Amino acid sequence: MRSKLMIFFLLLLTLTFAVFTAGKIIFLLTYEFAIFILLNYLYLRYVKNSLDLYIIAHEEKFTVGEEAEYEINLINNSFLPVFNVEIRDYSTVSGKFGLMEGYLASFKNKKFKKKFTLPRRGIYFVGPFELKIQDPFGIFTRVKFYDFKIKLKVFPKVRDIKPSLKAAQQLGIVEAKNRAFEDYTNMLQLRKYVPGDSIKRIHWKVSAKKGELYAKEFQISAMSEVYLLWDLNKGHFLDDVDGKLDEECAECMVSVAKYCLLAGIPVNLLDYPSGQVQVRGRTIRDFGAFMEASIKNFPVYDKGILDFEGLDVVIPKDATLVLITPYLDSFVLNKLHELQDTGVEVLIYYVNDYGKIKDKIDKIRVGMVFWRHKNGEKVKGSFV
Repeated sequence: MRSKLMIFFLLLLTLTFAVFTAGKIIFLLTYEFAIFILLNYLYLRYVKNSLDLYIIAHEEKFTVGEEAEYEINLINNSFLPVFNVEIRDYSTVSGKFGLMEGYLASFKNKKFKKKFTLPRRGIYFVGPFELKIQDPFGIFTRVKFYDFKIKLKVFPKVRDIKPSLKAAQQLGIVEAKNRAFEDYTNMLQLRKYVPGDSIKRIHWKVSAKKGELYAKEFQISAMSEVYLLWDLNKGHFLDDVDGKLDEECAECMVSVAKYCLLAGIPVNLLDYPSGQVQVRGRTIRDFGAFMEASIKNFPVYDKGILDFEGLDVVIPKDATLVLITPYLDSFVLNKLHELQDTGVEVLIYYVNDYGKIKDKIDKIRVGMVFWRHKNGEKVKGSFV
């Protein structure tokens, strides 16, 4: 701005001097000076319209901790060189940065690579971008804005785990003596009919051949449902300055969901604000929905764990509630104990240091798994 004012001041000064002196040479210098300024202005307008900016992101989905990059390609489509250009990047992936390129020859392009590592899950954007262009003498400045964005999704890590579950929970394809879990599509064997068997079990064709009644026994497969309750109470993450605790909770959620889906266990993610089902999954093909949910849910709520109306109605009897939380107190434990007394199996994934609940271990009457296991102890559950 200062250089521009100086140029116009000199132009006005020479014009004034030429008028008062009526000197032919002075007028000629004034005209040449004015044409010089005009040419710089026209040059800048032409060059601005001849510049193009392209952004290339080879991948759009990442895992927390992975290195990612995108490429900025600046192209000069003009036969005139560009003397001063600055690229301003307003991307949310790493904050804005200025990149100066002092010279770009005619019909040439320049590539810049931006590498970064994102420690937190979520949705990020590459862009928008801004070009700041100046004429060779810095008299005029023009800005060209590119309002396009590339969406990048950063998902939590998925770990291979084997949750420690009680046999009574009947999760997955496991043996069970309860006939409620019989799979009527898979007959295991035939046996002689005994009083008390349902008439629906009688195999009539075999009974007709044998001359006596035979009953069908079916393969037992327990297909109970799992309900994931992911603690998103912001008050439980006050000490989580670097976001590591939040990331571990997200890892736990997607890891448990993947295990259930691979084992053929129906799994549901509860919506934290309402307590209703947010995501349902039956097979591993549904796992993508849980990954998407992991980058849209964050601990931003004031609502307490289990502070939902009708949670015992949403979760059917004989189902399993898996609570993923970094915080446990007496109130929460009492609620979980009451829920388990209604017939719902409860399993806690505690995502925090063991020392924070060491004094409460003896009061916990539900299954428990410690996601962190620095102390190496096994307490009422198993460590991941």
